[in-house]
Amino acid sequence: MKTKFLKKHISLMFAGLFSLALFTQCDSPNTANDTEVGEETEEAADAVGDQMESMSNDFQAEQQEWTTKIENKITELESDMENASAEAKPEIQEKIDKLDQQMDKLENSTEDSWQDVKGEVNQAFEEVDAEIDSNS
Repeated sequence: MKTKFLKKHISLMFAGLFSLALFTQCDSPNTANDTEVGEETEEAADAVGDQMESMSNDFQAEQQEWTTKIENKITELESDMENASAEAKPEIQEKIDKLDQQMDKLENSTEDSWQDVKGEVNQAFEEVDAEIDSNS
């Protein structure tokens, strides 16, 4: 899932850098320039790779933050359910189920789908909070 994003972008970057290196190689009769071009190509590839890794780490950190937030809310709701009346338990369970569904979406999200999933999860989380506040 997560690697599809990186593979696609790294493949495109590699193809572009390889093409650049070939065109530069063909235009340059000087072998000293060939070495310089190779070094520049390698530096560019390293920079793109570092940027891609940073983006991936940011996504994973944010995804983990949201996962923890939802896990904490589910734990809180489960605790509330222990002390709830028989009438209130189905409503609380419904909220837990809703958050469980969002947790599945979070865990299956990719960097490409993250913004959409995050918006949907946030909306569901806010709805559950609003329902809890209105019942308090």
